[in-house]
Amino acid sequence: MMAGEDRRRAISETVDRIRDRAANQEITPKVLSDIKEDLIGLAARRDLFSLEDFPPPEADSKRRSCLYRLSEDEDHGFALYLNVASGDVNAPPHDHTTWAVIVGIEGQEENRFYKKVSDGVEQIDSKMVEPGKGVAIMTGEFHTIHINAGKPVMNFHMYGRGLEQLHERKFWNERKREWNVFPAHTDIREARH
Repeated sequence: MMAGEDRRRAISETVDRIRDRAANQEITPKVLSDIKEDLIGLAARRDLFSLEDFPPPEADSKRRSCLYRLSEDEDHGFALYLNVASGDVNAPPHDHTTWAVIVGIEGQEENRFYKKVSDGVEQIDSKMVEPGKGVAIMTGEFHTIHINAGKPVMNFHMYGRGLEQLHERKFWNERKREWNVFPAHTDIREARH
């Protein structure tokens, strides 16, 4: 029970700090870098975020990852999730229509970054999200996520707006060679505190 109380307090303090840092001002790369550092500090509290409390999908599940909501403001701002993946994940190039920060707790997740070109996208960068490291994504930027099966991966994902509110996210459909709209995320689990 103690871990749950400590976890609730640590999440609340971190989100309050992030909200104070980002509210009522333009979100810049510097602001997102500071948010990333706040989340890296929370991720260092590894004792509060275990695979027992946040299990990955069952082996026979069609899903390769589980998304747990840790915190979200009443107006759907400052949404913090814990993502746990246990299989191969290869998301297509996509945007979020809001800012995002992803920070590693356990395992490795490669993030590749893209720019739009006339016939799709072109990769411009790649960064590994792992313990002590993360990425900050400005509104309008495109990235992909890549996780190899084997060892579970656990990360924080924080967005300027809750994922269920993001109805206009675009992704590059390589097979059709066109941009399509991702449906808003709806399979989010409420975290057990």
